[in-house]
Amino acid sequence: MQPGDIIEMLAEGRRNAVANSTAVAKMVLKSPELAKTLVEALSSPNKTIVSHAAHALVTVFRNNPALLQPFAKQLLAAFRASQWETLEQLAKILPGLSLSKLQQKTLLERLEAVLYKDRSSIARTGALQALDDMSRHHAAYREASVKALKYALEEGTKAMQARARKLLTK
Repeated sequence: MQPGDIIEMLAEGRRNAVANSTAVAKMVLKSPELAKTLVEALSSPNKTIVSHAAHALVTVFRNNPALLQPFAKQLLAAFRASQWETLEQLAKILPGLSLSKLQQKTLLERLEAVLYKDRSSIARTGALQALDDMSRHHAAYREASVKALKYALEEGTKAMQARARKLLTK
């Protein structure tokens, strides 16, 4: 399998569907050298490729988190994007990576910006979950998580309120 084959597979299907992302993730898990191509796909001008790459990265992360650790810097940079699929999916990955203090601060600031200002309810709900995940890994972020949960319950969308209630039962 060549890197170009992965990009072609990611380009297929509708942007809002998982399409071939599971198959791509399986290929990356079998051939870890392809992880670089998958991460680089997040910077494609083709929004469908970006969406499917983000979905594939979550599958890779769930099966082998260490495989994405060398790409923490690039994933954090990609999280600055405004495409909601990228925001939603990378919010599931980044809190689980080993980040420097500066990277953690950068992630926290970006998650808060998404939570409080983004237009996408899905991205905002993902940011809420990620803030909670961060606080479970690093006690220093507990205050930010509590503030986010309170905001979600009082001013968030229905999805944010439901997620906040679920997180509070943990």
